[in-house]
Amino acid sequence: MVELYDLVGANDLRFSPFCWRAKAVLRYKNIPYTTIPVRFTEKDKIAFSGQERVPVIRENGTVVADSWAIAEYCERKYPEPSIFPGIGIKEACRFFSLYVDNTVHPALFPVVVPDVFAHVDPADRDYFRTTREARLGMTLEQVAAKRAEFRPALRTVLAQLNATISGQDYFFGLFTYADICLFGTLKWVTTVSNEPLFDAAPALHAWWERMRQQLGV
Repeated sequence: MVELYDLVGANDLRFSPFCWRAKAVLRYKNIPYTTIPVRFTEKDKIAFSGQERVPVIRENGTVVADSWAIAEYCERKYPEPSIFPGIGIKEACRFFSLYVDNTVHPALFPVVVPDVFAHVDPADRDYFRTTREARLGMTLEQVAAKRAEFRPALRTVLAQLNATISGQDYFFGLFTYADICLFGTLKWVTTVSNEPLFDAAPALHAWWERMRQQLGV
């Protein structure tokens, strides 16, 4: 049984996009797992991994940290069904993963961060406020007041994703880790926020529903 150290918020809410990537890999490959909740400020729980961020998995003494490294580990140990099916797919998935991290996340984050804060465990709120306000260069209240100003950049990214997925079931034509990567990010947003992601993105919405059915979440 794989142990997955999973970010937890108020009322046992699990919302980390990177933990959802790891869970999606485990679900797709039918690997049994259990989760161990970790709050933002409970870094001591994962000190054994040598770093301070989730996701971390532990299986029979093997410890793997980082969602990409977890995907690689699971693919090596449990090759079927594959998340990198074909020559060059792994490299393409890595590129797509970096695109999601460096383009999709920055467009989403200022729009939804006030909603995320509302779901953070009370014991973590000072930490979350301090670190996120430093990242954004303004208070969370100022970010919330500017939400309408941040939305056009998000809509542009969503329109790009919608255009890419139009006419096909998955981003590379067949199910790969690229789909899992974006799924984790959108699962994060839809778990904590009512922000309408799909109103102007029908193809992306259809893909989202396929992913939810595929992964059983």
